[in-house]
Amino acid sequence: MYDYGYNYGYDYTHQYPVTDYEAVAAVLSIIMIVVAVVLIFAVVSYIFRAVGLYTIAKRRGERYPWLAFIPFARAYLQGETAGPIILKKKTISNPGIWKLVVPIIAGAVSSVFFTIFSSIVGIGGMMAGLSTSGYGISFGVGTIMFLIVFLIIWMVVSIIYEAAYRVLCVLINMQIFGYFTTRNMAVVHAVLSAIIPLYESICFFVMRNREFNPGMEPEIAPPPARPTQAPPVEATQEPYGEAAQTTVPDQEPAEQVSVDERPVESAESGNDSENATGVQMSETDENNQEHNR
Repeated sequence: MYDYGYNYGYDYTHQYPVTDYEAVAAVLSIIMIVVAVVLIFAVVSYIFRAVGLYTIAKRRGERYPWLAFIPFARAYLQGETAGPIILKKKTISNPGIWKLVVPIIAGAVSSVFFTIFSSIVGIGGMMAGLSTSGYGISFGVGTIMFLIVFLIIWMVVSIIYEAAYRVLCVLINMQIFGYFTTRNMAVVHAVLSAIIPLYESICFFVMRNREFNPGMEPEIAPPPARPTQAPPVEATQEPYGEAAQTTVPDQEPAEQVSVDERPVESAESGNDSENATGVQMSETDENNQEHNR
């Protein structure tokens, strides 16, 4: 057969457009992976921090170390485990209360700022809508400047709160880490704990069973002594028979008077009485005769 040199092959590429469903599925897959990684880190951080803080608080003699497993209460336990923080001219006597209350106050203030800002923006948007309808109401320059100043104040307050709270956390962690390591290393660990999210939990978990530095041992009061109870007295029964006879101590025998001596004494006593009577009668007769004379 004769070959005319024709090429019957087809060499071309065709790119099919990516559909919206595929793009959404890809984005959702990335989001799910990120959320899964964040959840894993959160669970690991929670377990390490709870176990480490529980052990340290228990060794420090805290009354409620199980608060380490409660999300908000463990902030209070962490501050109380650190103890009073002594600064140059001031002492923070209850850091646990400050660590628990300061975020609550900041959240309340932030909510108030957000409510005011949303109200102003909503009212301004409504006014702008009315201006486009021909009612002559517009979103003025003064309102825009007020919103800008309001946002700046909000940002400054948020930055001050975040800085103050981070400093408080650094002071608390520095004191806790100082029980187990040197002063310089305690500062390093505390600063890194404020920057790296998982670092604080790992430090608590690693240091939970270390020996306390000399002079840093907790002063744990001994438990109150329980009152001792006297042993029960057993009821004794009186013995019967010969055992019931009580022994009488030996006494000197009474003098026994013989029968023969008794009449003699009575006779002598009778003679004495007769003699005394006779003497009295003679004296009486003599007195009467003298009277008659």
